[in-house]
This record gives sequence, C-alpha cells and structure tokens, in this order.
Amino acid sequence: MIPRGKLDISWSALGTGLRYCLQDLLSTSKPSPAPIDEQNTIHCLSVRTGLDLCLRALKLEPGSEILVSNINIPDMFSIIAAHQLIAVPLPIDKQTLDLSLSDVSAAINTKTKAILITHLFGAIMDADSVIRFAKKHNLIVLEDCAQAFDGIYKGHPLSDVALFSFGLIKTNTSVTGARLHTNNPEFKGILLTLNSALPTQETSLYFKKLLKAGLIKILTTKFCYTLLYRWSQINGKDFDAILSGFSKGFPGAEVMHKIQYRPCMANLRLMQKRTYEFSMADLERRKLNAKCVMRQIPVKMHIGALNPLHSHWVLPVESSNPESLIIRLRKNGIDATAKASSLTKLPSIVKENDLTLGNLVYVPIQISKFPIE
Repeated sequence: MIPRGKLDISWSALGTGLRYCLQDLLSTSKPSPAPIDEQNTIHCLSVRTGLDLCLRALKLEPGSEILVSNINIPDMFSIIAAHQLIAVPLPIDKQTLDLSLSDVSAAINTKTKAILITHLFGAIMDADSVIRFAKKHNLIVLEDCAQAFDGIYKGHPLSDVALFSFGLIKTNTSVTGARLHTNNPEFKGILLTLNSALPTQETSLYFKKLLKAGLIKILTTKFCYTLLYRWSQINGKDFDAILSGFSKGFPGAEVMHKIQYRPCMANLRLMQKRTYEFSMADLERRKLNAKCVMRQIPVKMHIGALNPLHSHWVLPVESSNPESLIIRLRKNGIDATAKASSLTKLPSIVKENDLTLGNLVYVPIQISKFPIE
C-alpha cells in the first residue's frame, strides 16, 4: 500500500540529530542554549510557542478580538482563548485558499487588535490587500505559515511576524522546532526576551523524538505500511488513530504547559542545518508529482487549484462521498484518509466557495494512477 505521506527527513539528517543529542548528553558542561540571533529571525519550539510569545508580547486587553482564518489546528484557537482574547473567524475560499478583503473589512470594529492569517495545505494565500488594509487600521498582522514553508517565502513585508514550523510532519522537518520571521525590530526584541526566559526542552526528550521519527520512517516503507494496515484490519483497530498517535506533536490536553519551552541545543543545530541545506529540487519534484495527480482528478474535486504559490505539502481533494472514495483508493493499494490533518473549523459566515473540512480526502502525492470518482 502506498502511504498517505512520508517524513521529509533523510536517515543522514536523523543520524546527525542523534549525534548532536549524544554530544550534549555526554558533555560534562551543560550550558543553556543562547538565543541564535539571525537577522529578523527567532528560533522557538513550535508555531504554537511562537503564537503564545506574540500574544504575551502584545499584552492585549482581555476581550480584544483577533480576526482569524476560520480553519486551523484547535491548539491555535485554544492559545488565543487562554489569553482571554476572542477569535473572530473568517471563511477561506476553497479555490484560492485566500481570505476576502470584504469579509475582513466587515469584521473590523473598535475591539479588533490583530489578524492571524493561516496559509493552508502548502499554499501561500495572496494576502497583500488584506494585510495592507489591516495595517491601515493599525492591526498587528501575524502569519501562520506552519504548512507553507517553501524555502523562499519569509512572510509579507508588512506582516509583524510570520511563523514557520519544522515539526514532525512538516516540510524540511527537524522533528520539532519553528522559526519566527519579523520585520518589526522592537517586537523582535520583546519576543527574544520572552523566548530566552523559557526553560529549555530536555535533550533526552528530543533524542526520543528523533528515534520515534526513525520508527515512523521504517513503518512508512511500502512493505511495513501494508503490514501495519493489514494488522489493524485483522485486529479491528482504527488505522487513522494508530497513525495519529505516532504523528501528533503535542498529544493530550493542557497545551500551554507543553509549548512554553525553547529548543535544546541539538534541536537548534539540526533546525539550522536543515534550513541552510534545504533542497529546492526536492520541493519542485513534489510539486510536479502533485500536479500529475491533479491532472487525473476532476476539476470539481480540486482544492486550491487557483492558487499559483502552492507547494502541495498535502493533497486534499473534495469528494461528495469521502468514505466511499477512501475505500476505493485503499482497494487500489493507495492509502487515503479524511483524518490526515488535525484541522478544525470555527463557525463563520457561509459563502458559496467556502472551504469545508467534512468533504475532504487527503491522498498521497506519490500515486501514478488515481481511480476517478
């Protein structure tokens, strides 16, 4: 069976990360990792951590409103709520994966203090008009680029912070870690101070996460993946639940207690190395594979097809009968799921091209033939 996805990290890179961990663990001196001061960049544990740092730095009055893309992982909305702020959801167009300027304009009021723009599925939305409008209204602009790293985009020039994830299942993963890009020097100074005050993640914990990543790489070879799927079927286990247990970055509740750390030195070193050695050629191959698959799929099933800046981190398609499509794909030796993402959707105004999650099926990019719906 063709796996729904594979970790974007080589055995060599995993070995390097393990070596960094062992060097730290066996060292007699245990210096706390100093913040790495790169131009316009801050390294932190996760995008969740980055959002928490931003909201702590802003010190917004409780009850203030933040405009948000109405689709994101639940933790991002939970972090906003933990700061006693109100998330005001805005719909995303399924064809462009953009927000509407008219929706943003209609949602702004005296309580609105910021906007969190989420780039989904590897696409970078055309947010220029939205961001320029937001800045005219003195809003803080945050970009959640957790799914959109492409080695080129660093965030809109007018954004205050753009957050990029290198978590387990992300492009160019370092298993955990994130980078914050900011064009606001004053804001950067506050974020650095807050981030430096956080306790450091245990190197041993990062070591275990690297070993777990190695296990996932083994399990997502075609042979092992097929065996795991057959085993789950024979034993009546939920295959999606099994895979979710492996890939979830911050399992369980109380997310605030889990994100308020900074990366250990081994994590920082691997994240930097991976960023500097990022292969654009690998990304171009992924984009080409995705386009080949999309050409076999009816246009009515396409998601984000009108977005020109799409790196296809995942490949969702819209189906009138997701369960039937998943069964048919799996019978053809292709794993697919409606649960590949932990995304959730907040209720918002309903529009004709509104992106919905209930009809999405995530398919592998590596398939050569797609059984047409």
